[in-house]
Amino acid sequence: MPHLLALILAIPETLGLFPPPPAVRYLTVAWVRALAPADLLDWQVEEEGGPAVDPASRMVVCGVRGGALRAFREDGSELWEFQAGAGFAVPPLVREGVVYAGSLDGRLYAIDLGSGRERWRYEAGEEIGSTPLFENGLLLVATFQDSVIAVEADSGVWRWHHRRDQREGFSIRGTARPLLAHGNVYAGYSDGYVSALDPLTGVVRWERRVAPSGDYADVDGLAADGSAVYAAAYAGAVVALDPKTGKALWEQKAPGATRLLAADGRIYAVTTGGVLALSPRDGSLRWKRELRGVPAGQPSRVGKRLLVPGAKGLAVLDPATGRLLKVFDPGSGISAPTAAVGRRIYVLSNAGSLQAIAVSE
Repeated sequence: MPHLLALILAIPETLGLFPPPPAVRYLTVAWVRALAPADLLDWQVEEEGGPAVDPASRMVVCGVRGGALRAFREDGSELWEFQAGAGFAVPPLVREGVVYAGSLDGRLYAIDLGSGRERWRYEAGEEIGSTPLFENGLLLVATFQDSVIAVEADSGVWRWHHRRDQREGFSIRGTARPLLAHGNVYAGYSDGYVSALDPLTGVVRWERRVAPSGDYADVDGLAADGSAVYAAAYAGAVVALDPKTGKALWEQKAPGATRLLAADGRIYAVTTGGVLALSPRDGSLRWKRELRGVPAGQPSRVGKRLLVPGAKGLAVLDPATGRLLKVFDPGSGISAPTAAVGRRIYVLSNAGSLQAIAVSE
């Protein structure tokens, strides 16, 4: 029974040399739902869709690779299922009773949260690779084909479209979610560039290459704070940019950088080898934590902890020191971002199971 999976504990730092501190002792599984059982022919499957939670109703909505989008109540009972034409590579956005979900079938869907009924769909014609961003009545999404598209949230009517066509060399599969900050929408591209766009028209205000030379220049991570915009380039750099001009303020070497989070007066950078905490002032390294297995999904802050999905499970870190407190492995690792409301965390495993985890402190 799912509740018997309680007390699934982490792997303490460096083979158990340090006992887990009393501040975070347990991750307790509240319930588990199998969403996409693995096929016998599947090999190293990655479930990238991931969950989103409505803070008002506490309902959780999750999409998976087979194209199913399913909604569950807080107690784990299923409310509805919606089937798209292809899988989901990112979590949906849940806002004011509507689920906005972009699919690999090239469509952006608006679905009623209470009933699962489709309200509208927009035919983007490109695989949608980011969770929608809502701004001033518009939904903005990035595609795997280096486009940013804006549609009206209440109708799905197209408003503007920006695309970069200068891609050269090899790239990795991924894209940064459009970022709204400092009066601009920022987007990252597979050719190593970051652009600042007008949120209402899509007009380019500036563009700047941030990636070092070489293949795999992809900018798949963006973050911002009150003073700068930060970009992660897989080719090996985290760069701070002036939000108004795009001028580089500092650069820190970071091979395989993929995701960023600005929080706690730090910039957390997830790379293919682990996690870095950088100073937002000058990019200096505050701490570095190597992780077993390749980190994958967007990091998040829940309570007093930093959560990093990866091939070996969900790593729970102390954000001040980078100390590894626990690793929770729901089976086959985690590629998707987590979702949280209160002390409840939702995790989609690569084995296709959605798990509701209670964090006790």
